[in-house]
Formats: sequence, C-alpha cells, structure tokens
Amino acid sequence: RSRAMADLLVMALACDQSRIFTFAFSTRTNNTLYAGATAGHHKLTHDEPGEQPQVDAIITEHIVPELAYLIEQMKAIDEGGESLLEHSAVLAMTDCSFGRTHALEDFPIILAGSACGALKQGLHYRSTSFENANQVPLSLLRAMGVRASEFGSDDGRVTDGLGVIEA
Repeated sequence: RSRAMADLLVMALACDQSRIFTFAFSTRTNNTLYAGATAGHHKLTHDEPGEQPQVDAIITEHIVPELAYLIEQMKAIDEGGESLLEHSAVLAMTDCSFGRTHALEDFPIILAGSACGALKQGLHYRSTSFENANQVPLSLLRAMGVRASEFGSDDGRVTDGLGVIEA
C-alpha cells in the first residue's frame, strides 16, 4: 500500500496536481504487526527490553525503505535537467528518538531535496547545542518562499531557522 500511495503521490506532484503533501506511514500509536516482530509496533516501543532490536528492525527494515522508495521515485522524474526531488523538499521524522521513553533528545529528522537550491544537500548535522527542532520547519517554509517570521508556539516557538541547512 505504501508504494502504491508513493507512486500516486509522485505522479500528482509531477503533474502539478499537488504541491504539498503529508505521507504518514502510520499513526503515532499504531500497533501494526510487522514481519519478524513478536508484538505490534507500539506495544514493542513500551515493552521490548534493552536497546529494542525489534523496534529498530521495524524502522530500518520496513519504514525507512519505504521512505527511500518515495525519494527514489521523486528523483527518477526529470523536470528539464533536474529531478522532481531537486525541485522539492521532503521532511521525514518520527515522534520520538527512543520508543520506550518517548525521548526527544537526539530527535531524528531527514530532509531530502533542495527546494530548488534553497537547502543544502549531502549534509549530516548532529546538534551539540540542542537547537529547537522547530527551526527546521521554519527553514523549510522560508525555502518555499513563505515569509514566515516565526513558527511554533510556547516553548516550541522559534524566530530563527536552522541556518546550517539553508543554502
């Protein structure tokens, strides 16, 4: 189902039927049973002991390959010498960094595409100063030409984007 949805989404973008999308692989509290797992995904995030190898396998063997498929399909669409991916920005993220504790430290975020050159590529950035993760969407808004002066609310409110990702 994921690949069918990815294919439809890529065609909608390529045909200019859509410019913004949300592709939620699952809901935050889903309990999908993946191949090789002894329990549903959400239950494992709470109950699997240790470093949670089954949760890790679900992410690395099932979810991330589907994200890679979407990105590769976007990359395969030629739009006059550059790909659909280069003309886009894809933000991929989870709702926590460690399932059992729902920790937000070391929160994983993936950006693909350059938004027509507005975002840097080939960068692995790991914050050592604990920037607010909402700086990323503010940078994305600005990369798309939205003149946003802020993003988020309360402790999540930011007025500066994450300059290290901006071209």
